[in-house]
Amino acid sequence: MSRLHKILLGVFCGGVLLCGIGLGVMVLEFSEVTYGGIQIVGGTEMETKDMDVKFEPGETFRMGIRNVNGYGDMDEILEDLSVPENTVRFRVTYNGARVEPEVYCDEENHEIYFHRYWKGGDDLAVIMEVKDLFLESIRERKIYTYDAIDFEEIQVRINPANREDVYLLF
Repeated sequence: MSRLHKILLGVFCGGVLLCGIGLGVMVLEFSEVTYGGIQIVGGTEMETKDMDVKFEPGETFRMGIRNVNGYGDMDEILEDLSVPENTVRFRVTYNGARVEPEVYCDEENHEIYFHRYWKGGDDLAVIMEVKDLFLESIRERKIYTYDAIDFEEIQVRINPANREDVYLLF
């Protein structure tokens, strides 16, 4: 084996040794990190609003409620005697700093649509807040899930007399 091969073999073995030491240090450091849960970022101005949509029930069709933006919160229709007949009531708890909910009835397609309007907001400020929180959590040896709240709860309520007239579409 020539002198050059010995030098290259020594450099290679030294690199593998340093990588092993680095990996060991990383595993020791990471094993001390714990999960801290969910941390809410951005402005939160939680509001609860009741929104009523009237519809005309008929024998030829049933009214479907379509969740346009795909919120997973709407999974059942609650019966409530305080809701007037032929009315669907959405009770929405939402972050007024980020979104504005809206519902409307499309009589032609026999559907009620629930969706949101973005109010805008400063996404760069949220990103910078997450960056600062992330760096602070690393110093504490914790990792968090960061979330910005749009909707906390969405309830769909109808009068029991209209139970057969309304169903959920997904």
